[in-house]
Amino acid sequence: MNCTRYERWLWDDLEGRLSVAQAQELRQHLQACPHCQRRWEAAQVTYQALRTLPRRRAPEHLTQQVWARVQEASARKPAFAWWKRVALAPALGVLAAAAWWGWLAVNSEHGGVSGTATASQNADNWVEIHEQLEVADWSPTPTPSYFITTGYTR
Repeated sequence: MNCTRYERWLWDDLEGRLSVAQAQELRQHLQACPHCQRRWEAAQVTYQALRTLPRRRAPEHLTQQVWARVQEASARKPAFAWWKRVALAPALGVLAAAAWWGWLAVNSEHGGVSGTATASQNADNWVEIHEQLEVADWSPTPTPSYFITTGYTR
């Protein structure tokens, strides 16, 4: 059972702000729902306790002071509040460019952006690296499997 609407109506009913149809619907719900019945009873006790408290009238000038401060606070804006809106567009542009650049850097390591690097281009790159290592005398003589996988011949 969805009691949210009826829980909102409890205080309105206590203060007499519900229409006749709403009050009747609330009464029917309270008869069927023990949870809301307990809430209704607690709200009645609280309402009666609040009504027994002494009432004090606020000074006349207090209302005027409060409204003046509210209007003053809403009229007062920081001098540089506009900079956030002005700086947002370039900052988002820089962020998008950095993300794009990072994406390109990651994807170029794995065969290029559009995947145009073919197996022969990769093989040529490995052959070039191997030739440079041979010149530096850092690598052993290529094995037969190297020649088969790269297609490189001397």
